[in-house]
Amino acid sequence: MVEVLQKINEYSRKLVKKIPIDMGNYPYVCARLRAKKSLLYPPDMYQKFLQMEIPQISRTLGEGEYKEEFLALGAKYSGVDLIEMATSENLARTYTKILDFSEGQLKNIISKFIDRWDVFNLQTIIRGKFYGADSQEIWEDIVAAGSFTEEFLRDLVEKESIDEIIEALVDTTYYEPLFQTREIHEEMKTGAPFEDALSHCYYSNLLATTEPSNKPNTLFLNFIRMEIDVLNLRTLLRLNLGNATVEETVFVEGGLEMSCSDLEKMIEMDWDSLVTRLGAYSFYETISAELNKAKEKGLNEVLRCLEKHVLREASRYANLHPLSILPVLDYMIAKRNEIDNIRIVARGKESGLDNDMIRNLLVI
Repeated sequence: MVEVLQKINEYSRKLVKKIPIDMGNYPYVCARLRAKKSLLYPPDMYQKFLQMEIPQISRTLGEGEYKEEFLALGAKYSGVDLIEMATSENLARTYTKILDFSEGQLKNIISKFIDRWDVFNLQTIIRGKFYGADSQEIWEDIVAAGSFTEEFLRDLVEKESIDEIIEALVDTTYYEPLFQTREIHEEMKTGAPFEDALSHCYYSNLLATTEPSNKPNTLFLNFIRMEIDVLNLRTLLRLNLGNATVEETVFVEGGLEMSCSDLEKMIEMDWDSLVTRLGAYSFYETISAELNKAKEKGLNEVLRCLEKHVLREASRYANLHPLSILPVLDYMIAKRNEIDNIRIVARGKESGLDNDMIRNLLVI
């Protein structure tokens, strides 16, 4: 009898290893987020926004999914400032809610994914300091959706110098890459080296701490590696078109299709050769038409095509794996894109851009 129980116990342990009990509440979370995705604005809504003035846009937003934030902030802000602050608050609240109703490994993966907002916020703060923006201007672009508390982010925004910001991060994973970047680049005219170091840190840590030991992790890693390809491609195109000389590693390791060594070789290719070389990759068809115009018209359209590529891939992955981390990532990316589009319309209106120009900036 004891021997039988031991065998059963051993079998159970093996079964748990194969099917972890803390995988997470995927059916519940995926169902909720599919419902929430259906509430995002359809493409034709942005055409309606383009026909409105800023007060009308605010009123429309305040009657829908952004009502709570517009009511809370309406007495303090107005115009574009209200739209930007309310949408940032809504995104942070949305991500926090997703974390709250997620469980097990699913919650862990989502938490790792939204740490990108810590990176985004640090990049925003550093960029603002370099360009002389005041604290309020910087704070309007902060999205307190990552691991850093709003109080900590406000403290960073109030720092007088980049050195003070770096020292305030001494207990975080971002301190060392920022410190090393400061040591290498003693005189910087922009915060680009710091921003690159933060991106490298985020993706390197994500890949290093997520083992492809089960299907959720493997799906998650494949999507992240696709994102790395897109990030590296953006860097490659800017460097090549700008005839830049690179003396250090600028690409992030771990891409799905593009290795860093191949990317480094492509920097010095002439543009036509580069375009031909990129034809070997899966994303080529998405950007080929705009690539052929980029030498004369610049990279803006190509970069927008890449953003659309990420959106489409997120949706495609989600449809292929409906009970996985991918529908969660799909919704989170689509929600972020909605807010970016709302801000583009509002800022474009405030700047006096014509509707066609604003429409071309949207990712829909």
